[in-house]
Amino acid sequence: MKILTVLLPLLIFHCSQIQWRPASLAIERGWSETGKNIIQTEVIYEEKDAWNPLSGTTHKKNYRTKFRIYEISGTGSDSGDPPIYSYEIGSWTLPGSVYFHSATNRLFWIQGANDEYGGSIRFPAVWSPKGFRSFEPKSFQREDQTIFQFVPSPDGGKAAIILGKLKSDLEIESPVLIIADVNGQSSSYDRSYFEFPLAKWEETPEFRIRWSENSNLLYVRIKDQVFKTDEKTKKLENAKEFPVCFYPASSFGPVGISPGGRGGDSDIARDMEPPPFKRYKDKPLVKNLNQTKDCSQ
Repeated sequence: MKILTVLLPLLIFHCSQIQWRPASLAIERGWSETGKNIIQTEVIYEEKDAWNPLSGTTHKKNYRTKFRIYEISGTGSDSGDPPIYSYEIGSWTLPGSVYFHSATNRLFWIQGANDEYGGSIRFPAVWSPKGFRSFEPKSFQREDQTIFQFVPSPDGGKAAIILGKLKSDLEIESPVLIIADVNGQSSSYDRSYFEFPLAKWEETPEFRIRWSENSNLLYVRIKDQVFKTDEKTKKLENAKEFPVCFYPASSFGPVGISPGGRGGDSDIARDMEPPPFKRYKDKPLVKNLNQTKDCSQ
């Protein structure tokens, strides 16, 4: 009886550890192009401990993502409680992939399709609280392709997309750049995209994309060369000169983990930091990659 008395609490504790329980990732934040809005992204799921404690991980399922869009007024002040828009999807989103564009009220993100968080089966998505229905990635993304980059233009009307086949050794085969129209004015825009085959692509700092300030073209860095898009010829041209900054890739976007704050995080006031994208300019143009730098600071 004494042994049962000792083992019963341990058994109950162990059983509680293998039950599904709610969990979430750290909340990410991004600034809009005007600095008037921030987007908070919270990935929620259920988890339970593995039977083998040496596995070092937990089982996870039922991913969801909550988007909360806040309006910011004044320098460093917060008027975003509650959010002006909220939206939820039934899957995970790729870290660092969420953008909100104030002028067009468009939300952009890369979304998963199953419970394999960060897995290769994922696709680009667009939503707007004002109504949006004409962006269809199936028009250009094949089932065997993985999306690696999804960066909207500064005017919010286009998006640059990097697709490729992800091999078992993580090499990217047959990479391609897509410039897709996301204006959503009619069904004809669903088929409005340009495709540029790439010689090579890696998810490293030596491979970058960067929109021009006026959204007319995209600069593409492939290791020690820089190209620019030409939508008339549907080809990439050598860029004799290019902006000094290849990061950030657009005039707005994700800035990392959100600090604690009201509106879904906690009751602590948010510690706001200024948008790092206000200095997004094409000039000065440079001719050597050694002159480029990170302009998010």
